[in-house]
Amino acid sequence: MKPVLLLVGALAFIAATTQAGKPPLPYDADNHHYYTIKINNLDITSPQEIASHLGVEYIGQVGELTQYHAFSYPKTTHEKRADVTAFGFDGRQNNSTSHDIVLQRYQQLRESKVFHRELLQRSYNSMNGLSKRGEEQLDSSNSPKALDLHPLGPIDKQVLRRRVKRELAVGVERRYEFVKGEDQPADGMAAHFAIKDPGFRYQWHLHNTRQPGNDINVTGVWEQGITGKGAIVAIIDDGLDANSEDLAVNFNAKGSYDFNDNVAIPLPQLWNDDHGTRCAGEIASAKNDLCGVGVAWDAKVAGIRILSGPITDIQEAEALNYNFQETQIYSCSWGPTDNGIEMAGPTGLLLDAFINGVTKGRNGKGSIYVFATGNGGRDGDNCNFDGYTNSRYTISIGAISRANHHPDYSEACSAQLAVTYSSGDNSWIYTCDRGKRDCYNRHSGTSAAAPIAAAIYALVLEVKPELNWRDMQYLTVYTSVVVDEMDPDWQETSTGRLFNHKYGYGSLDAYAIVELAKRWTSVGPQVAYESPVINVDGDIPSGTDENTGITGEIGLPSVFVVTKEALQAVKFGSLEHVTVTVNIAHHYRGEVEVELRSPDSIISILAPQRPHDNTTTGFEDWTFTTVKHWEEDPVGAWTLTVYDRVNASNTGTFLNWKLGLYGEIENGRLPTPPSLPSPPPPSPTTPASIPEKTGEAGKANGDEGQVQIKISPFIFVMFGGMFVAIGAALFLMYRQRTNPRSMFGSGINDDEEAGQRGGLLGRRGDYEFDELPTHELGDSDDESDADVRQDPDARRIVFDRSNLADSDHEGGAKEAKANQHHQREIASPLSSGEEIGRESSFEDAEEDDEDDEDDDEDDEDDDFRDHPGGAGSKVKGDSWDEFSTLVKSKDAR
Repeated sequence: MKPVLLLVGALAFIAATTQAGKPPLPYDADNHHYYTIKINNLDITSPQEIASHLGVEYIGQVGELTQYHAFSYPKTTHEKRADVTAFGFDGRQNNSTSHDIVLQRYQQLRESKVFHRELLQRSYNSMNGLSKRGEEQLDSSNSPKALDLHPLGPIDKQVLRRRVKRELAVGVERRYEFVKGEDQPADGMAAHFAIKDPGFRYQWHLHNTRQPGNDINVTGVWEQGITGKGAIVAIIDDGLDANSEDLAVNFNAKGSYDFNDNVAIPLPQLWNDDHGTRCAGEIASAKNDLCGVGVAWDAKVAGIRILSGPITDIQEAEALNYNFQETQIYSCSWGPTDNGIEMAGPTGLLLDAFINGVTKGRNGKGSIYVFATGNGGRDGDNCNFDGYTNSRYTISIGAISRANHHPDYSEACSAQLAVTYSSGDNSWIYTCDRGKRDCYNRHSGTSAAAPIAAAIYALVLEVKPELNWRDMQYLTVYTSVVVDEMDPDWQETSTGRLFNHKYGYGSLDAYAIVELAKRWTSVGPQVAYESPVINVDGDIPSGTDENTGITGEIGLPSVFVVTKEALQAVKFGSLEHVTVTVNIAHHYRGEVEVELRSPDSIISILAPQRPHDNTTTGFEDWTFTTVKHWEEDPVGAWTLTVYDRVNASNTGTFLNWKLGLYGEIENGRLPTPPSLPSPPPPSPTTPASIPEKTGEAGKANGDEGQVQIKISPFIFVMFGGMFVAIGAALFLMYRQRTNPRSMFGSGINDDEEAGQRGGLLGRRGDYEFDELPTHELGDSDDESDADVRQDPDARRIVFDRSNLADSDHEGGAKEAKANQHHQREIASPLSSGEEIGRESSFEDAEEDDEDDEDDDEDDEDDDFRDHPGGAGSKVKGDSWDEFSTLVKSKDAR
């Protein structure tokens, strides 16, 4: 237990000392009401001044949003006792604002003529560069009638709201270290990438051997060493278990925070706080001996905890921009309730948090928000009724099954860019789980799809980190692969691409998107064209009336024509997102259908029927989004048709609508060659190689990409001379080793004597031990030859350096030779070495201790007989020649 506590303490210390950006605001919902005010002009007023007017306490700036500021007001005793923690059907706290004293005071302040005139005076002085001391008083001649924008923007009282995780209930959860997943035939891919994680064999979404090709095609990316290095992905969820051995090495403490408990490290606390850890495992589970691996196993993951309890818009806005200069991608597998009834999305503060993220995050390149489309498909829900997934600032990702089918839980909509793998067809996603060494085999829903997409984008950013947030959307559109080709909803757009409301532009392909990113040219700034409000005020034909012949099938259409001149006025270039904001009154909202037809007759289903949605409020300024018209020519008639085909008794009115076109500024960038087709993954039975690109890759734009290099003749001369010099040096080295006497004199130094003969093994006293190859030993009639060959020490030859006198001491050579036998008798085994006692090639084969040392002739005869190369020696032929060469070179010195 102590090591765990020490680890948690260390993580908390690291996070505290490396706090990212602005620290979250203090929050005490039990004792205070909280409000946010958007101040449009901080040059003429301040949040402190507003707090003094309202009688509230100023708390601070909301996260990274410079215009939003938070204030608090203490609750009364009656309010504390009231049940203000109850939540309504839409997940909002039942906290009435009709008699709120702070809201009343703020409205009075905004309408105050005295305060307004004071603000006008400050604005005039600011524009004219006047200080307060030298200010010019306003009168009828110089006074502006009103400020262009009131400095006091909207005020919002903060209420607690719940967000829902988009994971399916799977019954009994099985999670432990050795939990098994769906087995599939092994093919050696794990060994090829040195993956020892036992659960890799269950991660079919990474490498599918049962249904080859039905995976994210990532092995070709790994083959290039691209594993997410340098990328940081934040998991906005219910926490992240930094103690998991599969995540600890990639945990990013600086980008992490717990907004539910207001602590630095977002460790899971509740019994069901496991969703975020599982999502993080899909992205960055490490290569080790545990569970499986992440798509980008070298990416860093941060945890931002907001789903373990109700939160306010302040906390959510802080989370969406937390550490947004360093964190690149935010993976969000949550949203409003997926019940086919709710219709909610970010507005005001939260909408501005997204805008702030894409405009200022990553030093202006923009944060990348990845959202799961939702699991309400079985209830007839649609992701265009979710303001998070249909936002043009997010990338919406749906799910497909292992068989490339549409799971019935995954919501379809026109705002969905792409899909990737998750549960379905009795298959699930295998990942790590909460716990030190726990794994999980049933991660599911669109919750499991969005993190895989985020991980693929992490691979892309390793290759090209300078890509902006819209570049990633373009890359997704260009490289997604069509699946389930027989589905009838596939429609070819005017650009030649296929789109399906269930699949978007298709399944994400990791290899294709990374390859295109390498040569992608970033898009230019985004521009917008918005139509005026188009009033309709017509009754929607409902059901079928046999008496009048009116039928709901005809719908109520409204047409708006976009002209070329209008687009030129805003320098509109290439179309990306199309939005439609509607006001429709209806007694049963779920019966209403909305379709948009483009000038090229491409139809986007903005709102299908939702049978469970019996809401009577209709649509109030609700914005739908479609990406089906990407890069289509927007000039011409856009037709919005509202249908009610169900029940004639439930009637409604189409009030008005507004068209929004968003795209790249004209001439914003150079065209990028079309994407490459995805190659098959590397073969596991042979050394894998980088998948080859198709032959069309270099021919996308004529000769573009073919680089011609002119080489100077001097280069050839230089390299030719270099090769000649190297060859000569190698030849000289070879000659020196094979015939030392022929190279620059004797060619061997005293210290290199033994080294030239095979490598010095050791030295004791005046003896050196060298080793000769076995084939250099001469033949011998000695019966002990077999033993000598078997004993490795017998192959050692002992060279007595004391017998090699320098030329300056030739006079003492005979005396040394006369005393040779006497030295052998008194030599210590410790100084001369044990090898001296063994039979050696450089010793006498038989030693006669009784010879007369004074007889010079006998000594010479014995020396000749017993000398290496003599009749009694075991060293024959070349070995003796080499020895003679050494001795003669010594004598020459």
